[in-house]
Amino acid sequence: MKSLAMWIRRSFSQLDSNENAISRIRCGRIVMREGQLERIEQHWLRSPVSVAQVWWQAKFAALEGDVCCLDYYVPRGMSAFVTLDYVRSGDATRYATAIGAFQVLDEIARLRKSYAIVAHVSNSRITDRHLKRAGWERHLLDWPGRHFIRRMQPAVSVSS
Repeated sequence: MKSLAMWIRRSFSQLDSNENAISRIRCGRIVMREGQLERIEQHWLRSPVSVAQVWWQAKFAALEGDVCCLDYYVPRGMSAFVTLDYVRSGDATRYATAIGAFQVLDEIARLRKSYAIVAHVSNSRITDRHLKRAGWERHLLDWPGRHFIRRMQPAVSVSS
C-alpha cells in the first residue's frame, strides 16, 4: 500500500538532488520544520482554500511546533508564474523556518524559470513591511484585498 501512496503523492526531501523532478511539479507543498526542509510534496490536484477552511484549521487543526507549510500552484497556460496559495505555520514557528520555506519556493520558481511568484495575502499577521523586507511588492492595487508579487531575477548570461 505504501507504493500506491508514493505514486499518489510523491515527496522529495532534498532539493539539489531532485531538481528536475521538483521543477516539473505544478501543484505542491513545501514543509519546513525547525529551520530545515522536511519535504516537498507533489499534489495531483489543486485544492483551493476557503475562509471557512482557514478558520477551521486555525481553531481545531492548528499545527504544533516550529513548522511552516507553503502550498503553491503553477496555473495552466501561465507556466511562467507560480502562485502561493496558502501558508500555514505552527504555534512556535520561528522566523528562520518561515524564511527558509520562502527561500525553497524561490528556488523552485528559479528552477522553473518563472518570472514571478504571486500571492493574495489575507492574514493580517503577515504585514506589508515583512513582505517588503522579503522582496515582495504590492500588486494589482485596484483589486480588492492585498495582492503581492515577487519578481524573480533574470538569469545572467556570461559572454566570452
